[in-house]
Amino acid sequence: MPNFNSRRWTKEDIAKLKNLAQKYPTASVAGQLGRTAAATAIKAHELRLSLKMRRRNTEGETPMVVDPGPSGMDLPE
Repeated sequence: MPNFNSRRWTKEDIAKLKNLAQKYPTASVAGQLGRTAAATAIKAHELRLSLKMRRRNTEGETPMVVDPGPSGMDLPE
């Protein structure tokens, strides 16, 4: 059986994970926590915390909404 060198998640680790989630890629969050991406993803799942990054919107810029039109039709360019 493999020997896993895992360490427990502290309250500080969890707080940092919650703070970094959705702001940085999973690998970056894991690196800042000193953990693997898999361990970070598992803990986020246990906490029901999404790691998907949010799209950033520049201030003053309105998001572009495009009506896709009827199914199967190409949009004009």
